[in-house]
Amino acid sequence: MKRLNKGLMASGLLLMGSLSAHAGGFEQANQSAAAVGLSNAFAATANDASALVYNPSGIAWVSGMNITAGLDVEYRDSSVLLPGVAPNNGIEPNVGYIFATWSPLDSHWSGGVGFAPLYYINNDWGLAFPSTAVNPSGLTKVTVDHATFDVVYAINSDLAIGAGADWYITRANLTQGAKSFRDNDFGGFGGHVSLMWKPAYAWSIGAMLRSGARIDIAGKTADTMSFKLPDQVTFGVAHDFADVWRLETDVKWTRWSALKDMHVKTAGVITQSNALNLRDTFTAMAGLTWTWRPGAQARLGYAYDQGANKSAGFSPVIADQDGHKVSIGTGADIYNMHVDLAYQYTFLKNLTATGSYAGIYRDRRQSLLLSISKTL
Repeated sequence: MKRLNKGLMASGLLLMGSLSAHAGGFEQANQSAAAVGLSNAFAATANDASALVYNPSGIAWVSGMNITAGLDVEYRDSSVLLPGVAPNNGIEPNVGYIFATWSPLDSHWSGGVGFAPLYYINNDWGLAFPSTAVNPSGLTKVTVDHATFDVVYAINSDLAIGAGADWYITRANLTQGAKSFRDNDFGGFGGHVSLMWKPAYAWSIGAMLRSGARIDIAGKTADTMSFKLPDQVTFGVAHDFADVWRLETDVKWTRWSALKDMHVKTAGVITQSNALNLRDTFTAMAGLTWTWRPGAQARLGYAYDQGANKSAGFSPVIADQDGHKVSIGTGADIYNMHVDLAYQYTFLKNLTATGSYAGIYRDRRQSLLLSISKTL
C-alpha cells in the first residue's frame, strides 16, 4: 500500500512537467480524462477530485480522501489562408493537473484543493503578418495557472452547496518587432459557488458560477499589462437508465466580452497594441456513460463550442472559432486505483476574417488525456 501511495505521488509530480506541440491555445477546458470522455458534460456527475473544476459540490459524494492527477497531451494545427497558407507557429506545452479532496464519512463538510493551467494563449503569426505599424503582429504568449480552494456543505443526502476561492498565476511574454514585454503576476483572485442536487431517483442536477478576475502585470520597467478573465456559468442535468447507462447534458456560458484587449502600456501609453473584439459564447455538451462491469466504464461525448472571435475586427492574438468536439473514453479500477483514458478530436469551422488581419483561419485539435485517481 505504501508503495502504491508513493507511486501515485510520484506520478502526480511527473505529470506536472510539460512537453511541446504546435498549437494556438485559448481556454484549457480539458481538466480530467473522465470528463473529456464525455466532452466535458460533467457538472451533474463530478464523481472524482476533478469535480473541483467542473462542480465542486460533487465532492460531497466522493467519500474519504481522493487524489486525482493527470496529463493532457495536445496537438493543434492552426493556419491562415491569405491565399497562401501561413502557419501559426505558437508552441503550446502539454500540461498536467492535480486535485485532492477530503469528505469525512461522519461530517456534512468536505474540502478540496487543486492546481491546473486554465487559460493558455500562444500565437505567433509572424509569417502571416510581419510586424508593421498597421499589423503589429508578433508573439503573444500568456499562461494563466489556476489554484482552487473549496469548502462544500451537504445539507442532506440529496443536496450539497459549495463555495471556493480562485487564485490565478499569470505569465506573459509578448513581442512586436523590437518591442518586448515579459513578466509575471501572482495577484489575480476570484471566487465561485456551486450546487449539486439529486431531486429524484436516477436524476442529478449540477450548477456552477465562477467570477472572472482582474489580472495586472507590472513589468520590471515602466511597462504594464492588464486584462479581465471571463465570468462563467455552467448547468448540467444527468439521468441514469437501467443502472448501467448515464446520460448527461450541460450548457456553459462564458463572458468573453469582458476581455477587451491585451495592450502593453508604458507610462499609460500603448506600446504594444492587442485590441480584441470578442463575443460571449455558449457551449452545449452531451455525454453517455456505460458501466459495463463494476468499476469499469466506456464513454462517448459530443460538444458544440462557440468561438469568441468575430469576423469583423478579428485579431489573431486570440484565434478561437466555432467547433465540434467528439470524444471517446474508458475507465477501470486497476491495482486499487482508478485509471481513465480519453481522446478528443475538435473540428473547427473555417472563419473568414475582415479588417487588418483578413484571411481564412483554419484549425484542428486533438487531445489525449490520462487520469489516475486514488482513494485513501
